[in-house]
Amino acid sequence: MKKRTRRQIYKDYAEAIAAMKANKPVKRSGAKDGSIPTHPMIPVSDLPESEVLKDCLKWLRKHGIVCNRNNTGSGQMGASGFYSYGIKGAGDIIGLCNGSGRHFEIECKRGRGGRLSEIQQKRMKNIRDSYGIYLVIHGIEELKYLGADFFRE
Repeated sequence: MKKRTRRQIYKDYAEAIAAMKANKPVKRSGAKDGSIPTHPMIPVSDLPESEVLKDCLKWLRKHGIVCNRNNTGSGQMGASGFYSYGIKGAGDIIGLCNGSGRHFEIECKRGRGGRLSEIQQKRMKNIRDSYGIYLVIHGIEELKYLGADFFRE
């Protein structure tokens, strides 16, 4: 978990003092690690993230869309040292839209919702500012709904 800045801590203190003075319950302004909750836009089946990812990859490939799975991690690689791989904050699926060739990334979350980390939020903003597509998907139904604007069938 990322350490909170002094500014975040002092802001929480100020809001807590104001709430106590007003006889209201104290609430934290955000998650300790800076993540935000995500929820599906349309009703989807409640599947684990791994199933959502597998279904999305299958659907995209079935429709001829160039995409790859982005794995991220780190670890000891032999005797030579500690290495990291993948793109931090990038979506679980990276690819190109058929027809337009626009870059897209899809971050898969479990069906009932999940949390988008601070680094994922920054990546999403960077991709969207560069006219790319960054979607947070909770099920294949949501991919079909949101992807209708970007992916040709």
